[in-house]
Amino acid sequence: MAAFFNPTPDERKALEEIARGIPGVQQTLVANHAQLTRPDRGAHQQQLAASAVRFEAAGQLPKELDGLGIFQQGAAGHRLGIGRISTGLGCPHAETEPDFLGLMVAFTTAAGRRIDFITINDPTSPTDTPEEFLALLQATADAAGTANMFAQQAKLLLSLARHAGLKAPAIGIHVTRQTDRTVRSSSAYQQYWTGIVRARDVLGKFTFVPVGATATGHEQGRGPKHLTEDWRARQSAGPLEFRLEWIRFLSERETPTANLTAPWQDGHRTVVGTVTFPKTDPTTRAAKLTALLASELGANAGNWDETSDGPRATLPATRFTAARSLAYRESQKNRGALPEDAYAAFFTDGSISDTLSHELIRRYQEKRAAGHWVPNLGDF
Repeated sequence: MAAFFNPTPDERKALEEIARGIPGVQQTLVANHAQLTRPDRGAHQQQLAASAVRFEAAGQLPKELDGLGIFQQGAAGHRLGIGRISTGLGCPHAETEPDFLGLMVAFTTAAGRRIDFITINDPTSPTDTPEEFLALLQATADAAGTANMFAQQAKLLLSLARHAGLKAPAIGIHVTRQTDRTVRSSSAYQQYWTGIVRARDVLGKFTFVPVGATATGHEQGRGPKHLTEDWRARQSAGPLEFRLEWIRFLSERETPTANLTAPWQDGHRTVVGTVTFPKTDPTTRAAKLTALLASELGANAGNWDETSDGPRATLPATRFTAARSLAYRESQKNRGALPEDAYAAFFTDGSISDTLSHELIRRYQEKRAAGHWVPNLGDF
């Protein structure tokens, strides 16, 4: 059984110090990229698509998940939420360039507690430690806004050597291999993986597996927004459904919790639910407001119920996820993400109040006027 992370005061202080580096990353992105005029996400800034999503728990669940958070039997296992697809960098760029893709879906439990799944389209983490991940973010920000893709990659690798030292070559090789998946993609409708979470006395991770047919390879003449356009066409034509599958920790050799850049063996994965992006007309006012909400809200890998009793854990049960939780808080505070109570009603009935609508449109118009990149939703 893998050990749960239970930090000492000094260990927590070290993670908080790492998280305090995030505002610096955000400021560097603003300084270097012409389409960023204010702090935005340190990663996953560029939104490709967003809409309401629906979750349905499987009829049979593994004991560690059964009754935990949104994994309930009956009506309580049917939840309305919001989903977002993004590129991985903290700055806008052509969708043909090397990068990760991210899928985020957020729900609330019957008691109103947030449950967020934050994923990328690769079964491994970009780095093994939080320190290395901060170094990668810093290098990415240093390279933002560089004139062409090849110069940007060269600058990123040089900066990575400065921030990560001797670990830089291994990180660079691994990330290059990871981002090649997106370079070869013709659709954002593909498989995604979360980080590691605790479910009662077990560690594991989730994977989102497309139910429908997915494109393979890439077409000639792909444009700079080909992923956005493909997702929009698919969701306009019908629902996009994912099987949510649980991969239980087996051993450090088969499912490593320290060597995060190694993939988990997953022949034992179990279907635990379905997540659906319903058929949506993106030109409607309701769809546009939902997309704006997705761009302005915050999410956090720490939004998760590790046990079914008592208060939520102060920090997640692995060091890497704990660091991510603290970093996301810093990022959202620095960019002025919407407070959760402003949109809590959405998770109940999908409603966006007049007050929230006005605030979302105000933010959108203000950013557009300043030349800050936002999803192009036209006029309101």
